[in-house]
Amino acid sequence: MDSSAHEDIDLLLAKAKSSGKTEDLSALWKAALSLPQWHFITRQTATIEDRKPFVGVMDCKPWAFLFTDRQRAQEYARTIPNGGFVDESGNVLVISTDTQKAIDYLLALAAQGVYGLRFNELNGWFSPIENLSAIIQHVHKG
Repeated sequence: MDSSAHEDIDLLLAKAKSSGKTEDLSALWKAALSLPQWHFITRQTATIEDRKPFVGVMDCKPWAFLFTDRQRAQEYARTIPNGGFVDESGNVLVISTDTQKAIDYLLALAAQGVYGLRFNELNGWFSPIENLSAIIQHVHKG
């Protein structure tokens, strides 16, 4: 992803946070949904087949953590001491997935009881997963 897309997401996020307007939040979601891939962090495991996108608990609810680019995913993973995200050589394993496949995965997680999604944790936004389909419909009709 090029740096202008990073900056666009940051600018849209700042605008949505400061204005609180629905159209600004819609613009942020539209930018996120138009990315070719979404990125997940995963804990280091003995076999790569056992690695799954990270789901963490906040406010007593399970949340899927995802990122608009690999760099943000790596930065967040490094902020969690003893989180199991950084291997002995200092690498963070990031799972990059086609955006539509990531959406399908998130919807499947919701069916398994995962409450919400957190984009770009540290400086990002979040939503209950059950709202994702409505968000997508809203953004694409606009």
